Amino acid sequence: MAEIRSNAASVEFRNVTKIYGRSKAPAVNDISLFIEAGKLVTLLGPSGCGKTTTLRMIAGLEMVTSGQILIGGADVTRLPATDRDVSMVFQSYALFPHMTVTQNVEYGLGFSGFGKKETTERARAGLELVGLSNFGDRLPSQLSGGQQQRVAVARALVLEPQVLLFDEPLSNLDAKLRRRVREEIREIQQKLGLTVVYVTHDQEEALAVSDRIIVMNNAVIAQDGTPRELYEQPANAFVADFIGEANMFQCEVVSVEGDGATVHLGSAVLK
Repeated sequence: MAEIRSNAASVEFRNVTKIYGRSKAPAVNDISLFIEAGKLVTLLGPSGCGKTTTLRMIAGLEMVTSGQILIGGADVTRLPATDRDVSMVFQSYALFPHMTVTQNVEYGLGFSGFGKKETTERARAGLELVGLSNFGDRLPSQLSGGQQQRVAVARALVLEPQVLLFDEPLSNLDAKLRRRVREEIREIQQKLGLTVVYVTHDQEEALAVSDRIIVMNNAVIAQDGTPRELYEQPANAFVADFIGEANMFQCEVVSVEGDGATVHLGSAVLK
């Protein structure tokens, strides 16, 4: 029986800018980043910050205005989506309602040159991996939201992409189910050693699943680091306010000595 394997590759942006049409304001403004192979990295930020545009440029669904994108060290900047070894799981699941679960998972394999026997085996392996081995004959309408999301994940995994992309994958699920499905995605990612780029605006979700988080704001990267680094050492007021709960105070740093400082907070002096 076929097994799903990882072809994990790194992703690199070099001074990438994206401007739509005649707009003077870039959707993504001169960003550079590097995502290691086999890691789950989340693009986190408020609506309109540029995170989904960044994801779509990795997929080849949007072309850069300037800069370079490399996948596995190869320049893919001008390659269309069909020529990039990348799979995407959409917010809406995008399952074909008239096809069975198995047919949905097999769909992409048919366009990738696999024979009928291997297509069937890969689909079976993909459904087993996401815990839906006994659901192959059902239609999407006969599944719960969480099960539909897992079918979408299986459909992406069977293609063994270099990079797996998630665009707000849990936003249509209730809170309890979101927690369970995000744990399943993280477990599969770690088991296979996949390179995953994951977009969300949910801070808790990002902190729970990520090896690294890239916080975006106003089309640029506000901070790039591990969940602990972002939570304990925010680079600026925006990150401090956006990640977790924060109490912000106006204060004045009077002096710095070694690892310590003297701070005026209202009438209080803190050292």
